[in-house]
Amino acid sequence: MFTITSAKVHLNQQNTPVSEQFDDVYFSNQNGLAESEYIFQQGNQLWNRWITSQEKHFVIAETGFGTGLNFFSVTALFRLFRQQYPTSHLKRLFFISFEKYPIPKIQLQQIHRLYPQLSELSQQLQHYWLEPIQGCQRFHFAETTLDLWFGDIADNLSQLGDYMQNRIDAWFLDGFSPSKNPQMWNDELYQWMFYYSKPQGTFSTYTAASAVRKGLLHAGFEVYKRKGYGKKRECLWGLKNAIQQPNAKYPWYLNQVASLCTEDIAIIGGGIASLFTALSLLKRGAKVTLYCEDEQLALNASGNKQGAFYPQLSDDNNSNIRFYIHAFFYGLQRLQWVIEQGIEFEHEFCGVAICAYNQKSAVKLAKISSYQWPNSLFQSLHTEQLSEKVGLPLNCTGGFIPQGAWLAPRQFVQNTFAYLQQLGLEIKTSQKITALHQQNTQWILTNAQNQTFHHQVVVLANGYKITNFTQTEKLPLYPVRGQVSQIPTSENLLKLKSVLCYDGYLTPVDQAKQSHCIGASHVRDNANRDFSHEEQLENQQKIQRNLTALWTKDVDTSNNQARVGVRCAVRDRVPVVGNVPNFAQQCVDYQNIFNLRRRKQAIPNAAQWDNLYLIGALGSRGLTSAALLGETLASLIYAEPLPLSEDILHNLSPNRSWMRKLLKGTTIK
Repeated sequence: MFTITSAKVHLNQQNTPVSEQFDDVYFSNQNGLAESEYIFQQGNQLWNRWITSQEKHFVIAETGFGTGLNFFSVTALFRLFRQQYPTSHLKRLFFISFEKYPIPKIQLQQIHRLYPQLSELSQQLQHYWLEPIQGCQRFHFAETTLDLWFGDIADNLSQLGDYMQNRIDAWFLDGFSPSKNPQMWNDELYQWMFYYSKPQGTFSTYTAASAVRKGLLHAGFEVYKRKGYGKKRECLWGLKNAIQQPNAKYPWYLNQVASLCTEDIAIIGGGIASLFTALSLLKRGAKVTLYCEDEQLALNASGNKQGAFYPQLSDDNNSNIRFYIHAFFYGLQRLQWVIEQGIEFEHEFCGVAICAYNQKSAVKLAKISSYQWPNSLFQSLHTEQLSEKVGLPLNCTGGFIPQGAWLAPRQFVQNTFAYLQQLGLEIKTSQKITALHQQNTQWILTNAQNQTFHHQVVVLANGYKITNFTQTEKLPLYPVRGQVSQIPTSENLLKLKSVLCYDGYLTPVDQAKQSHCIGASHVRDNANRDFSHEEQLENQQKIQRNLTALWTKDVDTSNNQARVGVRCAVRDRVPVVGNVPNFAQQCVDYQNIFNLRRRKQAIPNAAQWDNLYLIGALGSRGLTSAALLGETLASLIYAEPLPLSEDILHNLSPNRSWMRKLLKGTTIK
């Protein structure tokens, strides 16, 4: 379900990679790089189109990532363009590529050595490369963003979704020969290409096969022949010379991009969701102002001394699991980026152990194991193996996430915010925003002192207080109080080598070798932040009850050192991200949606508050999910490709709770 089959590749006598699955070369025996430049760059007239572009970004989609040669080559060309035209409107390139059989990293390294001029880009991709998992993985290369969609294109292409209609500028119609890979070259592919292409969007391909030409023509493209590369007599290129009216299949979940004139964006909130949203917006050139009601940043849910970083794998909803896997992989990249900038924060990539401490948790772990994850992501271990990973004896089996970690959230958030200030972020603390009002193209923010601030776009990222505004009061978000205990270390606890999860968690000793964090309590619909003796003792008793090993007697919470934070949660346990929905208008528009769908009548697009967005309900998984959520939201605001499949985005939609009822014919108030 989640795993991907790797390509089987060998090099022929000309040092050209050959696919054993398709018995075909990945590129020309003569010169793969020259072929890529002629067929795809010149075939789509990229250079001339970039020179005349009035857009801020350009989107290329490719059918078949293969060795990555097309991506490396066009990225190098775009960098040359940016050097020669530094004042151009066009600043960013997005490259979307689909790959069913990714080449293993070791073989990629071998193939890339054939092109030393592309070594910088190749090494960067290899540096961040992880075991491919079904769906999209996003990688950043300065001004270029790569979205690699692993899995069958027949499954993934449709997952670009309604949002991407009329948004792709050019197609690299690559892939193995139509005679060797007929499953890819089909009418459904050509129809999706047309659906996603902008008016005047183009495609180019090395083939001139009659079936391909007819399929593209039938889909709506104008198709032309040009001289082929090398020994090939002809190849094809074409364009979408039509204006296609948007036609959403799921209009009630359709995301709405921002109207950006000044790129002036306000973020309300001072935690990890705000941090990663600000980072992604700043990298797009936005002017960002952050409003935090506390006197310092990261004083609430993002303020613990130690927190665990790992994906949530135990869920009955596969979309939820897939979201957390993609968030984990993207979060690893962002953490690595923060480390590379020299931003200091305590952390350790020590892995995360998950204990089968009772029958219910054992069933969950068995289900997780059944998905057959790559060993680099999840390992199912017997008692002795798990004890070895943890460094302390355990009396249960379990699982292990090797790339999991712990980090110091408050230190991480505050120090990274300080770095973002150097990039232009303006931070206003002790500013409690109490009301939002839209006037023309501006949002007016009013604080507790009745002062006002004006911004074009607003992002709400203030945790459980998101619902304090009239525009958001109907969202089904609620506060969850959590007390994390800080306990002194001991001779036994010093041996703990990984984060330990049961019905709670215990972190390895901090870098000062003084203390551990244990917790956390979970009190729903409670925003009180006073210390609780009862919850302090509960944290201690929970580990001693669930893990009955002798060393757990060293866990001692009697010093009453603890920190209380209030998380924002939602019943179905995944975050919300996107436009703030206009609840009242959606109730009117969709009151009869069940019958409208049954009768196949027109359904309006979801009514949203213009230029008002939110990111919330991160619950106890904020360290893992915030980076991808912030990047997704920034991409949406800037009308760029989104790094998540449509079904996952629907699962994260802020209006999903009432839409699920309306779609079943249930009335809401």
